[in-house]
Amino acid sequence: MRYCPRPRHCRGLSTAQADREACRQALSRLVFRGKDLEPGPDIRRGRLRVIKEGAVFQPQSAYAFYSPTKVLSGNKALENLPVELDGMNAVKPLILTTPALSARGREKIVASAFGDSNLTIGVFAGVPSQPDLRLIRELYGLYRDNGYDAIIALGGGPVLDTAKALNVAVSGRPEDLESLADRKPLTKKLRPLAAILSLDLSGCEMTRYASLGPLSLTSPALIPDLMIIDSRTVPVEEHKIMAATALMSMTQAVEACLHPARNPLTDAYAYGAARFIMENITNVLRNPSDRKGRLALANAAFFAQTSFDNLAPGMVYELGMAISRSCQTNQGLIMGLLLPHFLLLEMRKEIATRNDLYLFIGGPEAFAGTMAEASSRKAVDRIVEILLELQNLVADFPRSIRDLGVKKDDLEGLIAQGSAAGVRGEYDPRDIRNILEKAWETRF
Repeated sequence: MRYCPRPRHCRGLSTAQADREACRQALSRLVFRGKDLEPGPDIRRGRLRVIKEGAVFQPQSAYAFYSPTKVLSGNKALENLPVELDGMNAVKPLILTTPALSARGREKIVASAFGDSNLTIGVFAGVPSQPDLRLIRELYGLYRDNGYDAIIALGGGPVLDTAKALNVAVSGRPEDLESLADRKPLTKKLRPLAAILSLDLSGCEMTRYASLGPLSLTSPALIPDLMIIDSRTVPVEEHKIMAATALMSMTQAVEACLHPARNPLTDAYAYGAARFIMENITNVLRNPSDRKGRLALANAAFFAQTSFDNLAPGMVYELGMAISRSCQTNQGLIMGLLLPHFLLLEMRKEIATRNDLYLFIGGPEAFAGTMAEASSRKAVDRIVEILLELQNLVADFPRSIRDLGVKKDDLEGLIAQGSAAGVRGEYDPRDIRNILEKAWETRF
């Protein structure tokens, strides 16, 4: 081993003193972009100050990110479900699903994963499209009388809403649902909840949100503990349903990219969602038996929802939900048709739009070959290209929101609803009018 003597200025000092002195001398010689740095109080506080420019370089701004869900994804992911539940001290889970998924034999596929385990399962295959509090009371009695100790939600939308609400009820009492709707915090730890996603989703399955008739529930405790994505339980859906789910996930990802409170982790999840969607949606629609593609779209939904859950909802998402409630039409299709007009409005107002948005939408190679000033426009063009491809691949795919049943007379009411829906403060009615009128008039 080669002997390295201490620098002359460190001789005669203890090891710790020598280390500090060597560090001080090294910092005194640092140069950052040609500007000398002065060691001193700024360095001791973890900051480097550029003397000639007066700028202060600080660590990444503080942020919070919450995602408690363990994810198991793959062709044999389902076989791990009994082990995971056993690790959560659950021995008798109740499976909730819809009559449609039951008729397709999906709960039998899930039940087969428990064949070699010591767990006992129950199945309720009667979740309706619009669950209510009466259903939760019935399931509460079923759960309690049969001694179940966990919930498995098989499917999306109403199944997860029902599972989340039931979990609150069985972990305490049914009256806790009304308290939670009044924004009172949950005081008891909830039972284990596992979600097995399909591609017919509402956009809130893996988030802190749930809807039960007139009740809107919000709590981080509602987020499922475990998510299973298995090609056997991600069935081939109608083309329009798969396209709508992909467009809703894309909207959540893009709005997360542009959110003023975004952070490195929301960016990472949004990027994963956008790339999975852009690389797989058209292939899956051309070849619905593509298992890897369907798994990718289900993963994209989880990524997008997790990023969305850590930020306030954006304008396109809230407008899409408002129109869906008013006109009884699919929210994902609406969001997809609104998204290009929203991005064009942002570009015209010179808000933000990130120069690297095209990295999310177009991918690294396309982004690397695009000038910075053209990047935002290229992102919009790529989304429009996807919409045009979906028109060719999906029967009766809408070309504007009027094709979804939105009437010209409906726009004024929707503008009022949208302007009052902003979580980050009221949206400008002029912006909402601009987006809705363009989406109504323009046919891609």
